[in-house]
Amino acid sequence: MRSAKIVCTLGPASESPDQIASLAEAGMSVARLNASHGSPEHRREMIDRIREADNRVETPIAAMLDMPGPEVRTAPIEEPIELITGSTVEFVVDDDATPERVGLSKSISAAKAGDKVLLDDGRIETTVERVEGETVYAHVESGGKLSSRKGVNVPGVELDLPTITENDEQELDVAAEKEPDFVAASFVRTGQDIYDINRALEDRGVDIPVIAKIERAGAVENLDSIIDAAYGVMVARGDLGVECPLEDVPIIQKRIIRKCHQAGVPVITATEMLDSMMHSRRPTRAEASDVANAVLDGTDAVMLSGETAIGDHPTRVVETMDRIVRDVEASEEYAESREQRVPAAGDTRTDALARSARFLARDIGASAVVAASESGYTALKSAKYRPSIPIVASTPNERVKRRLALSWGIIPVLTEYTTQGADAIIQSAAQAALDTNAAEGGDTVVVLSGMMTELEGLNTANMLKVHVAAETVANGRSVVEGVTTGKVYRTDDGNIEHMPDGAIVCVPSGFEGEFVGDTERIGGIVDSNQGMTSYAAIVARELGIPMIADTKLPDSVGDGSTVTLDAERGVVYEQPVDREGDADRRR
Repeated sequence: MRSAKIVCTLGPASESPDQIASLAEAGMSVARLNASHGSPEHRREMIDRIREADNRVETPIAAMLDMPGPEVRTAPIEEPIELITGSTVEFVVDDDATPERVGLSKSISAAKAGDKVLLDDGRIETTVERVEGETVYAHVESGGKLSSRKGVNVPGVELDLPTITENDEQELDVAAEKEPDFVAASFVRTGQDIYDINRALEDRGVDIPVIAKIERAGAVENLDSIIDAAYGVMVARGDLGVECPLEDVPIIQKRIIRKCHQAGVPVITATEMLDSMMHSRRPTRAEASDVANAVLDGTDAVMLSGETAIGDHPTRVVETMDRIVRDVEASEEYAESREQRVPAAGDTRTDALARSARFLARDIGASAVVAASESGYTALKSAKYRPSIPIVASTPNERVKRRLALSWGIIPVLTEYTTQGADAIIQSAAQAALDTNAAEGGDTVVVLSGMMTELEGLNTANMLKVHVAAETVANGRSVVEGVTTGKVYRTDDGNIEHMPDGAIVCVPSGFEGEFVGDTERIGGIVDSNQGMTSYAAIVARELGIPMIADTKLPDSVGDGSTVTLDAERGVVYEQPVDREGDADRRR
């Protein structure tokens, strides 16, 4: 499997349900909607399309609504204009733009003479000459073509823009109505900005995780408070590379990824990762190295922007990204890096158990870490410690399943809610590992349970268990506890003389006779009759033979097949299961 996830920006090249499904089948886990373009009504429709595609594909697709934030953009113009190097241009708040007078969405009159005004991710550079009222006059140092609604940066200048703009309010209304899985907050400055957005969502009656986009030098300085406040972080290298010296961005990226990894906070590396594939069928070698280095650094996800939004072949781009990530993750260098960067245990019990699960799984050769988690918290903690095997997150919550699609190494699986006890929860989680092919029948898995069920007195939080994953073929009611492995034989008349020692005898419904033969040779009993007073139940109790009642083996399990009867749990597995070492460690 691939551990690092892929986020794709949707746009004109990828906005139909079929196209979204195609991206998901190629490797996309999260679909991003950039609210700096288009209308709120269109985003409502797009979230519906993402949900439609999610219902069509096997792997979950999370929806991320990326708000514009307190940004400044150029006017929405139909045809590009040319800013001539050496000319003077006026910047004003307006809805039009010419080579001499460029309209902006917000005022930049807080700038002073000598400040830089950068357009379109710094591709066009100007220097402020003077400010008269709300008009800023600037000298064009490096000109070029300027298209509609391009970003405007004034590095080092506080433009006094609100945390939540009028446009953001409209997007928050969309979020409250359609409930995307994430809301991305642009141009955040401190952790308080995240709390303000969380409060605005709460006021609208929704609880949606907020992803903080690091795009300003001030955000880098306040990184710790932002990580504490946000669900996840995005390294938005486009604006970051304009706001900060370009040569600082690679180290800032590594620092953000490292701090997020240590905190167990999902981190996305974004912007221009495979930019040449907007039109080319192959990325540059530098781009492939860029993706590889982000993966080696431990990023949870890598993001595609224009490549999938307006590129010529979006699905091919995702397939290429998928191949690069998989190749890196299969390398010795990646394994060595992962082993060297395991964070210290956090302060919570779940942290301690999740870290223990990581090393326990390695030491016993487990095939998967299985996290049974209602809220996703336990699964996130498991991902924090980066085990070398898949993390199967079993949850009864559809929203949690989609949310976990962003996090490193997690395979989210929706399982039915159960109130039948801790063992049933663990068995259901282990079954999820089999269903996703993360483990095969008879493999050992390490189960970490954070389930807090509504059943009074049942609390399986903070449980670590070594478990053998096996396909369940029948469930029944325990009559006599015990575990045995043997060959299945059915009897309609009670004759057991032809059965080998240790056979598991299957008694049909309505059986009223007695066993013919040496009952002490029976290894286990599966009784189709209900209740605890049948003839078979009396024999089982007298001789201490493991037995379950009120169940019937399917016809697919033929006589002579080897199964394991776990009468402690009331389960029949289709493979031989070794229960040695199947021990609980509880706190």
